[in-house]
Amino acid sequence: MKTLLRATTALALAGLAAAPVLADEYNYATFVPPQAANNTIGLQPAFDAISEATGGEVQFRMFAGGQLLGGQDMLAGVRDGIADLGFVIPVYAPSDLPNSVVISDMMPYGADPIAVAGASLQTILMDCPQCLEEFADNNLVFLGGHAPTPYRLLCRADVSGLADIAGLRMRGGSGAMSRIAQALGGTPVNMGAGDMYEALERGQLDCVVGPIAWLRQYSLGEVIGSVVGEPLGVLGGLGLVTWNRDAWDGLSDDQQQAVLREMPGVIARATIDGYIADDSDVRAEYEGRVAFNDSVPEIRAALDRINAEGLPEIITAAQARGATDAATIAEAYQRNLAHWQQIAEERIHGDTEAMAQALWDEIFSKVDF
Repeated sequence: MKTLLRATTALALAGLAAAPVLADEYNYATFVPPQAANNTIGLQPAFDAISEATGGEVQFRMFAGGQLLGGQDMLAGVRDGIADLGFVIPVYAPSDLPNSVVISDMMPYGADPIAVAGASLQTILMDCPQCLEEFADNNLVFLGGHAPTPYRLLCRADVSGLADIAGLRMRGGSGAMSRIAQALGGTPVNMGAGDMYEALERGQLDCVVGPIAWLRQYSLGEVIGSVVGEPLGVLGGLGLVTWNRDAWDGLSDDQQQAVLREMPGVIARATIDGYIADDSDVRAEYEGRVAFNDSVPEIRAALDRINAEGLPEIITAAQARGATDAATIAEAYQRNLAHWQQIAEERIHGDTEAMAQALWDEIFSKVDF
């Protein structure tokens, strides 16, 4: 909900009141904790830069940790103007965003967060008109988002083999991950990210499918006993910055450009300086308190077998929830993933500024929002 702030500066020497400076404040909602890198490293520097670029006319107030909207409520809340923009995750709203969820369900096929971030964004904004249409139908403008590091099994007990997984209740977060959890012998549980800690603490949940960084971001390191290091894939298609259409249209052309110019940096910082850096730091922080079972060949073999057979199931599930031409979306994503893997290897080399520049050159400079 946009609010109007009025600031009056006195000209002391002249004894006159200056004309009021009017600023629009836009409320940003996210369910992730305030200390998460998405917020501190990705978004806040961009919000500050946009305010400066617009002469203070556009300002942001962040409501983190579900203060304003939870993950499950985010799409409806941003759509209805409870927040002006927020972190919309398609897999939390599969009936509203059935086409966009196809990209998230392709999670098992991506291993590099940099490549997945670029491929996801390019697919939604440039190769999936039905994705853009479903955001528009929900009064939303999707500007994109980061990609976390590969998801892994974060479990309360020590899981060091395939037999240890049998019957474990796993919070997966996406259709693809739920299917993998089930194929490994676990029981998928549908649950918002904000509820993970309490469910693990109470024994209602045995494992979480997520990146190592969550040990700190969501304080899961206090209740997790082991991490299975075999990567399960990288989740793409996240709407870290998704605007209410009316709020977006309320910006002038110059203000919209100021926002767009910051988007590549948001994505690059949240991906590289956030998740990739956090994985290494968090592992070092919890080494000795959490068992990191890095190589489990029998689990890797099972995952490879599941992924080799999984694409038709992903397409079938997409069609069942109302996606249109899901196979074409999946094909475009795989093509873009190969393209961005090449870009990551040849142009980015893990450098944040290089990633931001590539995102601008390849995507943002070519798309009309």
